[in-house]
Amino acid sequence: MTGRIALSAGEWRAAVAPEVGGAIVDLSFAGRAVLRPTPDEALARHDVRRTGCYPLVPYANRIALGRFRFDGREYRLRRNFPDGAHPLHGVGWQRSWRVVGADATGCELRLEHRPRGDDALDWPFAFDAVESVAIGPHGLRIELQARNLEDGEAPLGCGLHPLFPRRDGQWLRFAADGWWRNGDDELPCEAVPGLPWDADRGLKVGERSMDNDHFGWGGEAWLVDPDGIDVRIAADRSFPVLRVFVPAGRDFLGVEPVSHVADALNRPALRSGRMAVVAPGERVGGAITIGAERRT
Repeated sequence: MTGRIALSAGEWRAAVAPEVGGAIVDLSFAGRAVLRPTPDEALARHDVRRTGCYPLVPYANRIALGRFRFDGREYRLRRNFPDGAHPLHGVGWQRSWRVVGADATGCELRLEHRPRGDDALDWPFAFDAVESVAIGPHGLRIELQARNLEDGEAPLGCGLHPLFPRRDGQWLRFAADGWWRNGDDELPCEAVPGLPWDADRGLKVGERSMDNDHFGWGGEAWLVDPDGIDVRIAADRSFPVLRVFVPAGRDFLGVEPVSHVADALNRPALRSGRMAVVAPGERVGGAITIGAERRT
C-alpha cells in the first residue's frame, strides 16, 4: 500500500499520497466526504485519476496535439493521457513527490523536473515545484508554486484539480464574465460572454455535461447540497480561470482553479487567461482553500 500522510483538525480529516502525484486522497468534514474518496486499490495501482485532488504543473489542461512554439523554436510533447490526442495537465500529477516536512496538520512536498532524456518529451523546461497542504478548523488549504530553473525565460503555469462527490439535487454557483465554448477537438474555440445558466440560481449538477474554462470568475464557488452542508472553493488571484468538469453519467465533478485557459501556449493574443512567461528564478502559483458550512 502506498504511504499516506494523515492530517486532522477539529471536524476535518485529510490524507495525502506523495508518491501518487502529490494527490489529496481523502478529505472529510464531520464524517462526510468533501472530496471524492480514493479506493485502496486505486492507490495501490498509483491511479491518480481516481484520487480527490492533484496538482497541475507546469501547465493545466490540454496542449493541442502537444505542439507549441516558444522563442522561435518548435516543441512537441508526447501524449500522456490514453483517452485523448492532447497531452494533459503537465507532469506533476504523474510523478512521485518528495516529502520535505510533515506533521499532524500539514505537509510540504517537492518535485524537481529536469528535461533530460525522455523527461524532455513531457516538458522541455527545467522547474521545481512545491505543494504545501495544511488543514485547520475551517478546512483545507493547498498552495502550489513553480519556479523556472532555465537560464532564460520559459512558459510556466499551474492549477489544482479537486474532484467532488456528485449528489442528487446539488447546485454549483459562481460568478464569471464568460466561458469558452469547445470545438470538436475538445479545445476552446469561442469566448462567450455570461454564463449558460441563471447566475443567481447556479448550475443544477446533472442537467448538463461540461468540460469548459470560465474567465473572469470571482475567485469563489459553492457546491450547494440538499443535505445542508455546502462546500466552498476559493482561490487567490493567481488562478483567474475556473475549469468546470461535469462528465456525463459519472458520480463526481471537477471545479478546478487554474492559471490559464486550455491550450494557452498556442493563443498568444488572449486578453486574459494567458500562460505566464517567467524570468530565470521567478515563480508562478497560488493557493486554494476548500471549506464547508452547515446551513441553518
